[in-house]
Amino acid sequence: MAHVRPRVRGMAWTPLVVLLSLLLLPLAGLAQPEGGATYVGDAECLDCHDDVADAFASNIHMLNAETPGRVCESCHGPGSVHAEEGEAESMVNPATEYSAVAGNTCLDCHNGADFQSISSSAHHEVADGCSDCHAVHGTSENLLVAQGNDLCVDCHSDVAAQFRLPSHHPINEGLMDCSSCHNPHGDVNAFAVTNENREMCLSCHSAMEGPFVYEHDPVTEDCGICHTPHGSVANNLLVQNEPALCMNCHPMHFHTQVTGLDGDFTPPLFPDRGPVTSTLDAWKSGMLTKCTQCHSQVHGSDQPSQGITSGGAALTR
Repeated sequence: MAHVRPRVRGMAWTPLVVLLSLLLLPLAGLAQPEGGATYVGDAECLDCHDDVADAFASNIHMLNAETPGRVCESCHGPGSVHAEEGEAESMVNPATEYSAVAGNTCLDCHNGADFQSISSSAHHEVADGCSDCHAVHGTSENLLVAQGNDLCVDCHSDVAAQFRLPSHHPINEGLMDCSSCHNPHGDVNAFAVTNENREMCLSCHSAMEGPFVYEHDPVTEDCGICHTPHGSVANNLLVQNEPALCMNCHPMHFHTQVTGLDGDFTPPLFPDRGPVTSTLDAWKSGMLTKCTQCHSQVHGSDQPSQGITSGGAALTR
């Protein structure tokens, strides 16, 4: 007598089959590209695009392909329709179809720690995609369209001009480059002048960090209060020459006094140091003297100054 499979046993497998079908359905959809296009392989692509073929043979994408033989279509999508019709619209072109608010084909693979903040960077929003800086089919270092600072100053011409001012960071001399301070793909210190930039400055200028017994308040807050990073007409990258820079915060100082005032007055910023005496010509002494002639330790000091009214905090030694 033939063996008959119990009906209840067959019913027990039915939900599992249905569940597997539902799980595999999206994958089946991926196997059939939109528009009915199928993969044709790199040889088919490069047979027509011979201008790309020569350089692309030694391109880093080709040499380290995760899908050998189908590198072109890993970025441009299945190419059978394009190979048949020859119309540019039938292929995906990440270079011309870039949008700052849409997915980025490059970031599908380039998703390491160096690229985690790129979506919030100015380059991501302003540039016309990664191809603004990178020649994807090229063979240059990092696939850049230009090397070093030449790439940056092509857009940032105002910064390039600042590097030609008398005081500047040694970019033109080749001792550092833009990436010494900036990550073009974005990070916490990218592009903006913020308090975090103090840590960037101190990574090179560690002697200015302290802590000091007698501190200069701007130094502990932000280097950008007194210094401009790219270039300046003032010495030491100062935003202004002395004494104008100092007098922005110390307008009525022991030596600067008040223009046109003859007599005693109390400095409003330092009432505990008054009264002091001003003469009609006192401001000339202030404007014709560099503050650092006396206050030489402008970033901070561990030695008390000799002035009595300053409480030792005049940063003179």
